Amino acid sequence: MPALDNPRWERFAQAIVEGLANCHRKPYSQGRAYIAAGYTAKDQGKRGGSAEAAASRLLKRVKPILDRIRELQAEATKRLEPKLDLSRERIGRRLDLASRMAEEQKSPNGIALSELGIAKVFHRIDTPQDTQQDFNSAKSMTDIGRKLLQSIGFKEPDDVSIAAAIEANNAFIAQLEAIRQQAQGLTIDQDD
Repeated sequence: MPALDNPRWERFAQAIVEGLANCHRKPYSQGRAYIAAGYTAKDQGKRGGSAEAAASRLLKRVKPILDRIRELQAEATKRLEPKLDLSRERIGRRLDLASRMAEEQKSPNGIALSELGIAKVFHRIDTPQDTQQDFNSAKSMTDIGRKLLQSIGFKEPDDVSIAAAIEANNAFIAQLEAIRQQAQGLTIDQDD
């Protein structure tokens, strides 16, 4: 939003924001901002005076002023907030730099810590792989069906999908058994 067309409104909005951000002893009150914008009022500087009342009315009735104040506050906040880059690339660059520095200083501990940090950021070695499934903990065919589906990336399979996975598993096991029987039959025939 550009500056307000009415210069007094613009100055009023700026004075309000300045008063909010100002850490001096006497920050701008609404009334002081009203006077700073060029308006005149009786009882200037007195708490609850006509400047305070007029400023309050101006804020309530003129929506562009309130919108402009919000915009100026957001701009001020952006200027105050430091830019914090927490991207994996930045962290990786910094860890790589630390590793090279440690190598130059012939510090095996520094090298190991830096390389471990790189591994944690890019390979997540500190957490177990989600893709590994422990079928030993399965207590039922439903658990096996669920784990089979999870092993291929189906995070939360529904009951119908689990039932279909159990059927597919049973068919697969039957095929494996047939292969075994056929192979055993062939080896028995070869012995005769």
